[in-house]
Amino acid sequence: MKLLVSGEGSSDMGACNNAQGVCCDADFSPGPMALWLSRLWEPLLGYDLLSIPEAVIFVSETALHQASKHSGGRMQRLRGVNRPAETELYFSNARQLGLKALELQGAGDAPIVAVLFRDADGTRSAPGQLWSAKWQSMLDGFKDAGFEFGVPMLPKPKSEAWLLSTTQPGGHSHEALESISGNDKSPHSAKSQLDHALGGPQSAAQLAQWCQDHPPSWEQLQTMPSFKAFFDRFHEVAQLILRPAAAPPHHGAL
Repeated sequence: MKLLVSGEGSSDMGACNNAQGVCCDADFSPGPMALWLSRLWEPLLGYDLLSIPEAVIFVSETALHQASKHSGGRMQRLRGVNRPAETELYFSNARQLGLKALELQGAGDAPIVAVLFRDADGTRSAPGQLWSAKWQSMLDGFKDAGFEFGVPMLPKPKSEAWLLSTTQPGGHSHEALESISGNDKSPHSAKSQLDHALGGPQSAAQLAQWCQDHPPSWEQLQTMPSFKAFFDRFHEVAQLILRPAAAPPHHGAL
């Protein structure tokens, strides 16, 4: 199996370290979200995807933007009042990642799962339905590409809130963390609270190291609706990929 991923920077999904827009293996520095994806897949596959050559392929946000421009920058159809303009970029990114996945899938027999990470960047004053619109836009983008195995990864307000939950005691809901500010300049932002919890600002490599064994289980993260949506979609796609070939129907004797 292959995993195609895209993120916004080194502190979430990771980054290429060869100045290219697409990379894998030694040219890819996996971030915290890539470590979590590898951990989620390992019990299902029996091995660590990040340890397999060319199994994890990273596409930068810039590369997806460039691909969109070259393809004419197709926007969402039938946007309407319930499909705000702010979601067009999410649709376009998902569509381009889905097309890239289909291109790679055509080059081999291994199934491919594509995971698109984007911060929701919501604030307390943002419309409550905006996260849902962005999430649906990503699903619609994968669908428009004709790609079945696309997974949005859309933390609210951003990945630091998910990471912050792993520093806190379990046994209760962490949903309130989705209401803190995503603005890094805010004194009580998700980033500032994470820095405080971890004893100071952390590099992308340090955050990735933290995510190798945090959280010890996924229960507390699932109390955050944005993570639960990702977690459920991840397992839905994993079942489609890993399910055994359906047995022919048994109609019994006539």
